[in-house]
Amino acid sequence: MRLVELNRTIEGDYPLAKFERLAEVLLSNEGYVTAKLEFGYSVGYACLKARASAKLLVRCQRCLEPMETVVTGSFKFALLDSEDDFELIPDEFEPYLLEGDEQSIIDILEDELLLSLPMVTVHDEACSDFIINQQKAAAAEKEASHPFAALKALKEELDNKAN
Repeated sequence: MRLVELNRTIEGDYPLAKFERLAEVLLSNEGYVTAKLEFGYSVGYACLKARASAKLLVRCQRCLEPMETVVTGSFKFALLDSEDDFELIPDEFEPYLLEGDEQSIIDILEDELLLSLPMVTVHDEACSDFIINQQKAAAAEKEASHPFAALKALKEELDNKAN
């Protein structure tokens, strides 16, 4: 709450090694989480607005090879002392119950990054021979099911005979 009273902004890079729960889903804890946290008051409530991003090394769930993914999360918390106030805060805020005098910025950022991770991480492009073959087979099947595919094949055959 002291940071709220001082209307402070904290901006910087935090080593991924400090994010223990996040490390459980990563292949490497090398790198940094870049974050900007703004403390202050908004519509009468103590609040924390923040944005965090990190480049993470995870396992592709299709080919099981390592891949990098960029995860970005942003949130706006109303910092509350009691659960009784949850219903009173505006919709633009998520409630955050303060427990004790100090809160861990690492824990807050880690929660948001874990929530921002995709449910299933896969490469953007086809990443295995099986997937590439599946895509080729699907394209060939689509081409063959085209209503004029037989006419196209007949035309190509006639053109070849003419040459």
